[in-house]
Amino acid sequence: MCGSGGLTWLLLCALCVLHSWAQQGAPSSAGGGPPNSTLLFNSASHGAHNLRNCSCNTEVMACNDALANLVCSCRTVARSALPPAGLAVRGRLTVWVRDPWVLRELLNGSTVQDLQLAACDPAPLPAQPLALFGLRRLHLLSASQGVTHPEQSLNITVGPDRGRGVRPSSSSSPFLVSFLDVALLNGLSPLKAYSVSSPPSSILAQHFPHLPLAQPFPTQQPPEPLQDCLLTFIY
Repeated sequence: MCGSGGLTWLLLCALCVLHSWAQQGAPSSAGGGPPNSTLLFNSASHGAHNLRNCSCNTEVMACNDALANLVCSCRTVARSALPPAGLAVRGRLTVWVRDPWVLRELLNGSTVQDLQLAACDPAPLPAQPLALFGLRRLHLLSASQGVTHPEQSLNITVGPDRGRGVRPSSSSSPFLVSFLDVALLNGLSPLKAYSVSSPPSSILAQHFPHLPLAQPFPTQQPPEPLQDCLLTFIY
């Protein structure tokens, strides 16, 4: 049998291996994200109608529930307790998707600047639009084997470098509205996107009455009545 010194050495080695595993991830960009990032995923082990809400300060291998529960601070949230108007998340938000309801009920109408989505189930996701507000960075990952586009990213440029075809905005910070086709998570087609300026948000709501207008962050002011919108279609 090992003495106390040998047992202590084995425990230290195991902790070092676990720390290295959590730091490396696979791939790291689709894991739990940078310090204090938010990770959300549904897990059968915690109930089909529940969601795990985690705060992570290290990278986590995508779709690895056990590792997330180990290295992140997680709690269980009932599906019935999700906000009907969507989330408002500062910083990076990572969502591991296994069922379409997670996208439809959790993310649609949410305000998030940096979003990472990982499709953890090999079953293809149906084509459906997802409305997002304030989105500037998007990263998509498909865990299915043999797909042609397993990882794709997009940065939405705001300001004078938007490119031709987009008229200059009267506001230095337009109201950002993005429409994402979630079928991109299947990894079968290259990501494409285009942005156009639209009328102010108050007029946009008249033409799209069923569009869930964004809830501002607690420290932000609501969109100005005459603030231009920048619509980005991601497909």
